Amino acid sequence: MERKKRTVISIEDVQPEFDFEEAAASLPFTFPDYQRGLIGQRLLAGATDFAIVGAVYLLFIIVTYSQMPAAAPVLDRRIAGIYGVGYFLLVAIYFFLFMLSSSQTPGMKVRQLLVVTRDDAPLDLRGACSRGLGYFISILPMMLGFVWVLIDPEHLSWADKVSGTFVRRV
Repeated sequence: MERKKRTVISIEDVQPEFDFEEAAASLPFTFPDYQRGLIGQRLLAGATDFAIVGAVYLLFIIVTYSQMPAAAPVLDRRIAGIYGVGYFLLVAIYFFLFMLSSSQTPGMKVRQLLVVTRDDAPLDLRGACSRGLGYFISILPMMLGFVWVLIDPEHLSWADKVSGTFVRRV
């Protein structure tokens, strides 16, 4: 039996040598030290935003139920689940649109906070989308991505880490 020759791929063909001088010339990005001081403000801003969305959604539910006929089904688990999913969809749209339009939500505006990129620029479409993905990833494991701010050395949430952004005072 004849053996086939193995193909060997060498890194030297793609990158003959590492350019350590260029890497040494550019300073690594470090997040500002004051992120720890913003934890409380970020929490209050988030609570404000959830309250705003909750108030609008509660108004929607009241109007919806007032328009239903008397023989309409009572609030059961299925309907409550649908309303719960609707609320979280509204929250997602709320955060995404405000991040995209002004890099801050109304709750953040009240607390004088702004989401910026590592270059201290407002979010663009790509940054807002990656931050939205970060919110989704942070929410999935029982909000652990937001609790992470308390134990992370840089005091950043998973949304901050995924999108390469941070929150600063205005």
